Amino acid sequence: MKDTFDIVALGRAGVDLYSLDYGAPFSDVKKFAKYVGGTSANVMVGASRLGLRCALITRVSRDVLGDYVIGYLKAEGVETKYIKQEEDGKTGIVFAEVTPGRDSFFIFYRENVADLHTDKRDVRKKVIEAARSVLVTGTGLSQEPSFGANLYAANLGEKLGKTVVFNLDWRPTLWREPVKERTSRYRRVLRQAGVVIGNESEYLAATGETRLKDAISAIPGNRDKTLVITRGEKGSTVIEKAKTIEVPGFRVPLMKGLGGGDGFISGFMFGYLRGWTAARAAMLGNAVGAIVVQGHACSESMPRPAQLASFLEERGLHFDLGYGASKG
Repeated sequence: MKDTFDIVALGRAGVDLYSLDYGAPFSDVKKFAKYVGGTSANVMVGASRLGLRCALITRVSRDVLGDYVIGYLKAEGVETKYIKQEEDGKTGIVFAEVTPGRDSFFIFYRENVADLHTDKRDVRKKVIEAARSVLVTGTGLSQEPSFGANLYAANLGEKLGKTVVFNLDWRPTLWREPVKERTSRYRRVLRQAGVVIGNESEYLAATGETRLKDAISAIPGNRDKTLVITRGEKGSTVIEKAKTIEVPGFRVPLMKGLGGGDGFISGFMFGYLRGWTAARAAMLGNAVGAIVVQGHACSESMPRPAQLASFLEERGLHFDLGYGASKG
């Protein structure tokens, strides 16, 4: 049977090493837990756990770290046959402090990283044809040939009538290009995107503007797109057809801030691809993100259907998740 996918994503897949010495500064941390991480890998795990059919296009190292990433994703139901293992590039690593109650300090180790070696040849037309949506990321624009691959995937997805989703994913330490080149690259992908997701600082970085209002105006064709601004526990803002809707968030005990945005995207895409309004999909995204930040991991803290349904029902919210556990 021909493969079909709800989401085909490009982007980061790596290893997270998160401190188990809670509250200790990085220099004093002695114990870490190992997880699969990277924004695209996290989103694919979250979406797959919710029942979406997901495939990831990326590259990892041909070693035990690459094997670990692929093995975990495969076990989570993510299609991994489009992940290439290579001799030259490394699998990226993120080290993070964990201090419950506040955002985490983290540091990337991504020198000569394999996922930024992804090129246009890795993006097969038949895979995009088989997808309902295509997800590309801002970090993927930071170097060639990855920029060309992400732009090609966005162009192809738009041409084939797919929902092109752009996760702005701004990580300043991973860019070497000047502002003018960075915003030019973002702009070229923004032209193709039907859905744009990021926090306020990511919208500013993507456009080079200093005010969110101006950043929204600077996005090509913004009146024809669904724009989502994530705000953590404050919720999210959805702008669609010149109408702005504020979607409330959830106040929860914070283990670490990492992964909340990735959880949001997985929950949002679940609802959006089911034909919900963008605002209703964003509320589900807010819920998934709130669950993720309560856990120690990013990928491993993505909720399964029963956990998500329970979280919503405890707050008097009723969504038809299609599992028979929550009625709306």
